[in-house]
Amino acid sequence: AFKKQFASPLDKTSMVVIIADVIKESPPGLSSRRILGIFSSHLKAIDHNDGLDDILSGPSGLLRANLLKILLAAAKLTIRCDALDIKKLYQPGVNEAEVAKSVVADVIQTLTTLTRFQHIMWNPNSFDCSLKGVSVETLSILCEALDVLVKTMDLVKHGVKSDTFDVAVMMSRYLVSTMFQAGSPPAKPGAPIEHDTWKTFPLPNEWQTDFERKLSLKAYNLCVACCVSAFSGWEKEEFSVDKLRSRDDEANFFGVAFANRRVVGFLSEEIISSISQQWQRVQTMLPNLESLDFETHLDRRKEAGWYQKIIDSAAQQRGNVSTFGEDDGIKSLLSFSMLCLITADAKKNQRSQGDFLNLSMSILLPITQFIIDKHVWTSNIGAETKNEKDEVEFYLDKNYQWLGQTKTTKVVQFQSAPKPTVREPPQQQRQKQKAISSQIPKPSAARRSPRISNLIKVPTSVLLDEWSKDESAKQSNAAEAERAMKKLDSAMKTLRKSRTLNALEQSSLDVSAALIDVAATEECYNPFLCLQQAAMYAELGSKLGSNDEPFKKCIPSKDKCTPLEALVILGRADCLRAIHFLQEAQYLCSWVISVCRLHRDRQETTFLWDDRWRVIGVLCYITKATIDQSGEALYNNNKSALTLRKWEDGAHEEANRGKSDALILVGTGSGEVECEMPQVEVAAYDSIATPGNDLFMLNESQNEDGRGSQNENELVAGSFDFNQLGELPVPVIEDVQMDGEYGGIQVVGI
Repeated sequence: AFKKQFASPLDKTSMVVIIADVIKESPPGLSSRRILGIFSSHLKAIDHNDGLDDILSGPSGLLRANLLKILLAAAKLTIRCDALDIKKLYQPGVNEAEVAKSVVADVIQTLTTLTRFQHIMWNPNSFDCSLKGVSVETLSILCEALDVLVKTMDLVKHGVKSDTFDVAVMMSRYLVSTMFQAGSPPAKPGAPIEHDTWKTFPLPNEWQTDFERKLSLKAYNLCVACCVSAFSGWEKEEFSVDKLRSRDDEANFFGVAFANRRVVGFLSEEIISSISQQWQRVQTMLPNLESLDFETHLDRRKEAGWYQKIIDSAAQQRGNVSTFGEDDGIKSLLSFSMLCLITADAKKNQRSQGDFLNLSMSILLPITQFIIDKHVWTSNIGAETKNEKDEVEFYLDKNYQWLGQTKTTKVVQFQSAPKPTVREPPQQQRQKQKAISSQIPKPSAARRSPRISNLIKVPTSVLLDEWSKDESAKQSNAAEAERAMKKLDSAMKTLRKSRTLNALEQSSLDVSAALIDVAATEECYNPFLCLQQAAMYAELGSKLGSNDEPFKKCIPSKDKCTPLEALVILGRADCLRAIHFLQEAQYLCSWVISVCRLHRDRQETTFLWDDRWRVIGVLCYITKATIDQSGEALYNNNKSALTLRKWEDGAHEEANRGKSDALILVGTGSGEVECEMPQVEVAAYDSIATPGNDLFMLNESQNEDGRGSQNENELVAGSFDFNQLGELPVPVIEDVQMDGEYGGIQVVGI
């Protein structure tokens, strides 16, 4: 854009754009009205000659971008000049009526501009519910305009015609319904609500229309988005953990808690002050209603340990948690709520008064419940039911609270204060070093001795042939496949541009996640190859920290899980294992194993067993064995700090069955394999020859002396240098039955 500005001829529009860029972030001054006149006259001339609608609705170009920039700058400057004029109302001898008329007229003009060009200024991304820069700036202008209008109406009780205020309120209502996805207000008013019957909390919610219900939902989503950076407040559906998406900026924060079967969080002091003022006004309008001591409830919340920790963590965030202007969204809704309260208070007609009061309460109630954690109404918006335990397990601790950032470069362990250093004589130091060295176990004792294994080669072509037998399972979605391929193409281009190690590691993880998305589509010719490559690229990424974010997805219910979904989950588990998230990988693998057992069980008539599920059974065995051996390798190399959980008994049984399925697929028995494959002795974990590409490697277990195992069900894999899908180096595999908890795995951050 900078280059285009200098390459284009310097006309009047370009000069006005330069002025707009200069004053964009500058506070309004004495010359602001003159500059505003320049903007206004230039836009009027363009509109008269060429038509602003035609230019702004046309294809993207420099002229369109410049005019849009001027239009937004003029609207913002108008509102900020009005904010200065409001301060004159506090001065003695000022004609309040004239000032108020001028301010309200400017606000109406700004709202008219936003309404006229809303299809250009307001375009949320329908794919990920994000907002572009123009939309965020438009929301900011609406927020400031409504704030100025509220302050003017609150300060000036008389002197302005009521119909002028009514026009401003109606335009505000229209913009709120459009930008906040609430739909059109009902054409005919519903039955009048007896607000005098509201006496105690929680208040009912049956009085809400569909418009008011959507408004409440949007208010709640915006509140959550101010505390959760990975969630967009512009989602059309209610917040749930499966709606979280990784963002490109530095902020990554999860600041909501699940307590008392409600989702609660925190908001800024400015927002809290506005809510407190509105409840005071509500109490005067509804004298029969139980007094809501908002300040007391809020102070009690602030004293909670969780609240203190979450506020401290939020202060440490580098970026803005509300990524897409959600804070301005809440302020806009609260200003509209106050506008409705002021209008309701001024209305004499009881029905009109009730309608505006309902609009205000539809915004005020969900935000209040979110902040003070009090059951103030009976609506299920904000209830915990949409965030079940199995969905939030990776995001929250055992108390359903996440106390801090989700992106960390290091796991900090609390340690006792270091002891003072005491200098010792050289002779005593040598004696201590000798004693310590005598206690260090020899390498042969610290590591498991190498094993000798016979390998069973299962080419991916065999798995693909077995997988492709069931063509009826395919559900084509060309649009989703095209979107996944574009994402992969973009990730690969970013990877090629990497010039630093950190950039290479991050880009590799992005490519890995994109490959998994490609494998998740039925249009993918060879999903096994995609998942194989995904694990390879994941291995190149940095370990631990927040690098598991790209692989966090919501898992389906077990009765609806398809073989393709199970395959993708195993692929994610392998990628998590590659970046040392072993417990998460174990959880996903265990989940797929449990689903596979249901399909294999003949008594479960609703779960069918077919060729694709047979392939899943084989991969369950491989994934389980790989996770176990990865954990053992990390333990041996002292790279881990968390214990790998004990596998369920059914997991070992299912792994044995998966091994048998592998033998069936390759068409050999264990005896044939003994003759077919030579015995290969593996010297050490770090010096392993890489097997051929495009092969899944299974094994028949043997004892350390080279003889076959006496227990036919024991699964022991030798030391291979490849991943579960064939190519990437992975640790030595050993899958054995364990008595009691396995206390070997430790995981630390990097």
